[in-house]
Amino acid sequence: MAIPTAPIEIIDADYYQENGYPFHIWDKLRKDAPVAYCEHPNLVPFYAISRYEDIVEISRQPTLFESAPLLVVQPPDMAMQQQIRSIINMDLPDHRTYRKIMSSYFTKKRLNESQPKMDRVAEQILDAVAAKGDEVDFVNEVSKILPLAVIAEQLGLPVEDRDQFFQWTNEVVGALDPDFAREDGTKGPELALKAIQEVFVYCTKFVEDRRKSPQDDLTTVLANAKIDGEYLPPLELLSYIFILIIAGNETTRNATSGGMMTLMEHPDQMQYAIKHPEVLDSMVEEMVRWSSPIIHFCRTPNKDVTLHGVDIKAGEHIAMFYPSANRDETRFDDPYRFDILRTPNQHLGYGIGEHLCLGAHLARLELRAIFKGILHRVNHVELIGEPNRLKSSLIGGIKSLPVKIDFAA
Repeated sequence: MAIPTAPIEIIDADYYQENGYPFHIWDKLRKDAPVAYCEHPNLVPFYAISRYEDIVEISRQPTLFESAPLLVVQPPDMAMQQQIRSIINMDLPDHRTYRKIMSSYFTKKRLNESQPKMDRVAEQILDAVAAKGDEVDFVNEVSKILPLAVIAEQLGLPVEDRDQFFQWTNEVVGALDPDFAREDGTKGPELALKAIQEVFVYCTKFVEDRRKSPQDDLTTVLANAKIDGEYLPPLELLSYIFILIIAGNETTRNATSGGMMTLMEHPDQMQYAIKHPEVLDSMVEEMVRWSSPIIHFCRTPNKDVTLHGVDIKAGEHIAMFYPSANRDETRFDDPYRFDILRTPNQHLGYGIGEHLCLGAHLARLELRAIFKGILHRVNHVELIGEPNRLKSSLIGGIKSLPVKIDFAA
């Protein structure tokens, strides 16, 4: 039997920047080819997994489908996979050991105590926007500020260095985007590697300081954590800090931008939420389902497997497409309807299984804070220019979102 194939658009960064998500392709794959082979001329080949139930099943078998061999679809000669070793690309038992170091700091009970502070920061952000006038770039004036401020404060990063970390994270996840190329011409995989190296140099000094002078922050916790009586190895320690910054910054920022764009596209839903603020939590969940900021992650089986009649050999890669799963008609009633009252809403915007996003609840609280403020203070928001999308097949990012905001009196 011939192996079904998937068009390269599902993994082509240029396509995502120009068109957004290829939902029409994923719809066809879910129906006719839930496991489809994809060969992009510049990337490693992989099998595309598009159905909700298959992604759940794969994610719940971490001893069979491993993360370490390949985290994301990338060029065959790209060395970034070896530059970072964190919980997102660790397998058992290391993944569980390293995740446990931070898990108690990301519990719902502990994080909920920070909600009032996040609400205040969100109010300050909106105060600053209102003072500048009614036309703003929503990404730079709203979306990026709260998640960066929250994770930076948790890690103890100095305020004066936060913009530098914002640049570094953009250079890693947006390495293919020409807007993030450096003035000296550094771009692409070389840019990502350089940014990682610079982060590690900075964090090495930062960790040394926290070991000498402990503070009440997560960097101190990581710097002084021990496994079997030994400090974390440098690669794992520095990677942990860096991944917390990226995960705490990029995904929530883009969920915020994507959520705002979605509300502008569905003004009836926004007006309903303004009049019924009690729907805030379900609205946040629906915005995450709808925007699905993480496009894909990879897994690699360590033995031969067969999925939907397709034989996948040990060592071959699969890519799980979360936006496709979040539009799966077998899981969600009328999946192309944006419904802020949708329940249940067990989307995969934060993953599932062993690698469920450690900061999922933190992300929810941040989204809740900013949109609580928006619903309370804004009458109407409209798009006044074209969104500028990120050139990436990993993150569904929006670099700028020009809007006009009508603030309530």
